[in-house]
Amino acid sequence: MKTKLLTLAAAMFITFSASAVDIIELDTPSLDNTVQKVYSVYCPFCYKYEKAVTPNLIKNLPSGTTFQAICLENKGALGVESCEVLAAAQVLSHKKYKAAKLAMYAAVHDQKLKNVKGSGAIKGDLAAIGMKAAGMSQAEFKKALHTDKAQDKLAYDRTIALTIAKKKGIPAIVVNGNKMIDTKTVGSLKALDSAIEQYLGE
Repeated sequence: MKTKLLTLAAAMFITFSASAVDIIELDTPSLDNTVQKVYSVYCPFCYKYEKAVTPNLIKNLPSGTTFQAICLENKGALGVESCEVLAAAQVLSHKKYKAAKLAMYAAVHDQKLKNVKGSGAIKGDLAAIGMKAAGMSQAEFKKALHTDKAQDKLAYDRTIALTIAKKKGIPAIVVNGNKMIDTKTVGSLKALDSAIEQYLGE
């Protein structure tokens, strides 16, 4: 499995330029010691990042750095409910959050279920898949969703996710709130780690 992920990571970066990593300045609030990733479960490249890039990125973040995953609800037929499930699951535990996210990614991209995509999407079906994977009942989902933590998360993501995504698509990696790494100029996972560390220090 490890070899497979490394191969996938290599394939993702093989077409990227070997030149210096470029930064795109964003008109978003600055943050201290923070790395954000904007994603959607409907984004195939986000799914690839989830499996082959993000774990390495998080593992190698400098001590004291906060990592935030920002859910884009404006992509996909059921984008809003996917973000709601993830916000609720995150309130309960990171394990439930990850299980829900991977299950919804798989439903869209691996299983290619027609009831969660395009004109055939049925409201509530993608949420049900995420909740089942997380072991989260409808009652638990509603209770967690209406907590301040989940509502604040949804409101925050809503304020910046689309602004960032419109700049250069997703997945988007943003350092300190307003510096987006142009991944097309990243030559390797190591180069990505180095760029993040560099711009965190500025």
